[in-house]
Amino acid sequence: MLADFLARFSIPFAIAIIHLTGNPTQIWQKSVHQNNGIEQIKLYDEILRISDHTLSSANKEGEGPTEYYDYVIVGGGAAGAVVANRLSADGNYTVLLLEGGGDPNPSSEIPLAQLLLWESEMVMKYVGVPQERACLQNGGVCAYPRGRALGGSSSVNGLLYNRCNPKDYDYWAEFTNDTRWSFASVLDAFKSLENYHGFYEDDSSPNHGAEGEMHVGKLEFLPGVDELFAALEEKGVPIGDLNSGLFPYGFSKIDSNIKDGLRWSSYHAFIKPIEARENFKIYRYAWATKIHFNETNHAIGVSYMRHGQERYVGANKEIILSAGVFDTPKLLMLSGIGPRQHLEEHSIPVIVDSPAIGSNFQDHPGVSAYPFAINKSLGLVDYLTPENVAEFVTTGTGPLLMFPTSIGFANFAPQIANGYISSTHSDYNDRNWPDLHVYIHEQVLTPGNGVEEETIFFDIELVRSEQVGTVRLASGNYSDDVLIDGKFFENIYDVERILDGIEFMTDIFLNSSTFQSLGIKWSENVPLLPACSQYTFPSREHWRCYVHQTAVPYYHPTSTCRMGPNITVAGVDSKLRVFGTSGLRVIDSSVFVRAPNGNTNIPSMMVGEMGARIIIEEQ
Repeated sequence: MLADFLARFSIPFAIAIIHLTGNPTQIWQKSVHQNNGIEQIKLYDEILRISDHTLSSANKEGEGPTEYYDYVIVGGGAAGAVVANRLSADGNYTVLLLEGGGDPNPSSEIPLAQLLLWESEMVMKYVGVPQERACLQNGGVCAYPRGRALGGSSSVNGLLYNRCNPKDYDYWAEFTNDTRWSFASVLDAFKSLENYHGFYEDDSSPNHGAEGEMHVGKLEFLPGVDELFAALEEKGVPIGDLNSGLFPYGFSKIDSNIKDGLRWSSYHAFIKPIEARENFKIYRYAWATKIHFNETNHAIGVSYMRHGQERYVGANKEIILSAGVFDTPKLLMLSGIGPRQHLEEHSIPVIVDSPAIGSNFQDHPGVSAYPFAINKSLGLVDYLTPENVAEFVTTGTGPLLMFPTSIGFANFAPQIANGYISSTHSDYNDRNWPDLHVYIHEQVLTPGNGVEEETIFFDIELVRSEQVGTVRLASGNYSDDVLIDGKFFENIYDVERILDGIEFMTDIFLNSSTFQSLGIKWSENVPLLPACSQYTFPSREHWRCYVHQTAVPYYHPTSTCRMGPNITVAGVDSKLRVFGTSGLRVIDSSVFVRAPNGNTNIPSMMVGEMGARIIIEEQ
C-alpha cells in the first residue's frame, strides 16, 4: 500500500526536484554540494525503512522459534531476483529472500533522476585500496558503487542492455569443462528472460526473445546519432545489432532496460509480480552475517541482522548466495571459506581452504576522453521545458527520456550509441571478440565566458584483460567493508590498448568528412590535464599520462568466486556449488570465469536463470 502510494507521486516528484534545481548541466554538482533534492530522496528512504520495520515487527517476522525454508537466498539483485522467481514458481518449495536493502526508491524509476540516487541508501559506496597506475586524479582511490535494494544494481545502473560477446561464454565453457556455459547453451536462457522491443525490433535476430519478463526498450532521444553513423560508415565501421549474437564488431543504437519510459529492473521483472506467492517471503533490510554448517560441511542456516536485531533462519535444502561480487566472498570468508592464511590472520576458523574466494577479481578500467567541439547543433535541446516535462509525464517519451552520465567532463550528456573496436595488440586484435567498448555522448558545455558550446565525446573501456585483483576482509567484523584491489594496468600493455582505441576514435571524428563539415576540433574550453601538461597534446605520451590519471573502473565487477574445474583455481564448480561444502551455491556475477566484454547486468540475470535451472533439475 505504502509503496503504491509513493509510486503514484514518483514521476512528478523526481521531475520537480530536477526542474527546481536549475541549470540541468549543473544539477548533479548542486545536488551534492547543496543537498537540493537529496534530502527529499533520503526522506523517501527513511519512510520505506520505518514502514518495513513497523510491519515486520507487527508480523513478528524472524521472532519466536527458528524459521525454516527450503531455499534461503541471500541478495535480491540481478541474479538473486531471477533465482527467487524460478524456485518459487511451482509452489512446491518455500523460499526466503534476504535482501540488505528495501524496495527501490520510487524516484529510481526515472532515468533522468539516476544521479540523485547516489547519495541515497540505494547505493553502497565501496572504495578500493590506492592504485599506482589508475584513479590517480583521486589519489589512486577507485570507487565501486553497488546497488542496495531489491533489484540490486539493476535498480541504480545505467540501463544499458548488453549480452556481451558469444566468445565470452565459450571461454567459460572451456575453462569449466562444461558445455552448459557455451553461448549456444546460455542463449536459451538469454531468450527466455527477454521481451525485446529495442531499436532492431523490426529486423530482429532469431536470437532475441519476445516472451520473457525483462523488457528491452529504447531511449529515442539520440541527438547526433545520424551524423555519427555516417562518419562510421565513411570509415568502414559497420552498424548493427550488438545484442544479436551475430554482430560482434561495430556500433549500435543503445537498447535499454526501459518500459513505458521508466526503469525496468530485475525487481520489476522478477520480484514485484510474485510478492503474493504464498510460498515466497522477502525479509527486507536483512543483512546476512554468517553461513552455518554442520559437521559434514553442509550449509544449514544463515545469521542475519535486521532492524538492529540478530536473527537466524534454517535451510531445509540449500542456501544460495547472490549478494554480489564484494559481499558474496565477504560472507563466505566470514563463514570460514576462503584462503587459509587470510582467514587465520583475522582469527576466523577455517572450514574450507579455498584460495580462489576473493581472488581473480576483474573490472573494466576506462576513460572519458577530452571533448570535441562542433559549430552546428545536432539537436541537443533544453529538455527541461514545460512541454517536454508534460510529454514525459503523460506518455513516457520525449527528450526527458534519457540517461544522464557523470563520467569525465559531462553531466546529463545523452548516450547516443555504443560500439566495439579492437586494439592492435596481437593477442586481442580480433574483430570477432573485441577488447574495447566505446560509448558516444553529446553535451552542451557552458564555459566561464557563458557562451554555450555543443560537444561530442567518447568513453572507452578495456573489456578483455588477463589482469586480476583481489577482494579481502578488512577484519572479522561483518560491518567493515572489504579491501578491493583492482591492480589496474600492472600489465603495461593494457594501457597501450586503450591508447589504440583513443587514436581509432579520434580518427573517426577529426578525419571524417561528415564531422569536418561540422567544423569539428578539440574543445578549447576544456583545459588539458595539468598533471600531463609536460607532454605534447595529442601525443601518445600525453594520452598515456591521461589514462593513468583519469582511468576508473566502469562498475562491471566480477569473478571473485569464479566457477571452474577444481578448488585450486575456482571457488565453485560448474553447477555453482561451493567447493568443499554441500547445500551451498553462489549465483551472481562473482561466479563469472572472467569479466565478459561489456556490461554485466544482463549476464548476471542469465547466470540467475542458469543457476535456477540447475537446481530445479536436481530437485
